[in-house]
Amino acid sequence: MNKKPIKPDPKQRGMGMFLQRGVNIATQAKGEGTTTPPKKTISAETTTLKGSSLPRIEGEDKEDQEGAQKRTKNKTSKKETTKTTPSRQSARKREKPEKLDVSSPKKKPKAAGPTKYHENSRREKGYKRVCGVDEAGRGPLAGPVIAAACILPEGVQIEGVDDSKKINSEEERELLYEAIMEDKRIETAYWICDEKRIDQINILEATMECMRKSTEMLPGGPVDWALIDGNKIPKGLEDKAEAIVKGDAKSQCIATASIVAKVTRDRMMREIDTKYPQYGFKDHKGYGTKAHCQAIEKYGPCEYHRMTFAPIKYMDLSKYE
Repeated sequence: MNKKPIKPDPKQRGMGMFLQRGVNIATQAKGEGTTTPPKKTISAETTTLKGSSLPRIEGEDKEDQEGAQKRTKNKTSKKETTKTTPSRQSARKREKPEKLDVSSPKKKPKAAGPTKYHENSRREKGYKRVCGVDEAGRGPLAGPVIAAACILPEGVQIEGVDDSKKINSEEERELLYEAIMEDKRIETAYWICDEKRIDQINILEATMECMRKSTEMLPGGPVDWALIDGNKIPKGLEDKAEAIVKGDAKSQCIATASIVAKVTRDRMMREIDTKYPQYGFKDHKGYGTKAHCQAIEKYGPCEYHRMTFAPIKYMDLSKYE
C-alpha cells in the first residue's frame, strides 16, 4: 500500500519543518507513492551551524533576509544614537566650569619695611616713652642670649634700619650699629644672660629676663610702653607691653633693638673664638652648623657651650676628660 505523505504544518518553522520535509522527500525517493510536490523545495545552499552542514530551506530565506535587514538597521540606529547622544564622561566634561585665567597672577607688593606706626599710635594715646625690644642668640649651642631695648624719639630714624636677619652683610650691620650708638637722641640698653644662666633657668626664661632687664636699664628711666618682638610678654611688663609677631620687620624701634642685640652678641662670639679657635665661633656664632657639631664631637664642649642643649646633653663627656 502507498503510504500517505505527511503534510507539513505551515505554522512550524526551523528544524521541525525540515524534518517533515525530509520524511516526505525520502518517501518519494523510494517510489512508495505519488504525492503532490510540496510548495517549498530544498535549496542547494547549505549553512554551517556549529561545525555541521545542514540544508537550508528556501522558505526561510526571506525571513532571514528580513531579520538581517532589521538587525542592520538596529545597529545603524544605535551607532547614530551613540554619535548624537553624548556619553556620561563627555557630558561631565562639558558641565565643568571654565578655568580662570591664572597666567599672570598678581604679585604681592613688597613690604615697605619697619615703620613707626606702632610707636606713634601709642604716643597718640599718651604713652611718651615707647621702646622696642628684641633678642639675639636663643637658638645657638654656645654663647649668651642678649636682649636690647631702644627708644627712637619722634622725628628720629636711622636710614637703612631693618630686621637684622634681613641684613646679610656683617659690615652693613656694624655700620648701622655705629650710627645708632653715635646718635645721642636714641636711647639704647641691653642685658646679657650667659650660658650658665641659660642652663640654670632654661632658654625661654633667660630670654624673658633679658628683655625685662633691658627696659629697666634705659638711661632715661622706666618706659611707659614696650613693643616686644615675638608672641610672649615678659613677667613684670604685662601692664605696659604688647607682643608683636615679626615685630622687627614692622616696627622701627624693634628693628633698631634687633641690630644692637645682634651686633653686640656677634662681637662677643668673635672674642670667644680667640680663646677657642678650634670651634669656629667667629664664623657660625655658636649656631649648630655641621662644622660646629663636628668640632664638638672631636674636641668635646667648652666652657661656653650650653650643656642642656642637644646634642651636647646626650653626649658621653667622660671620654673628653
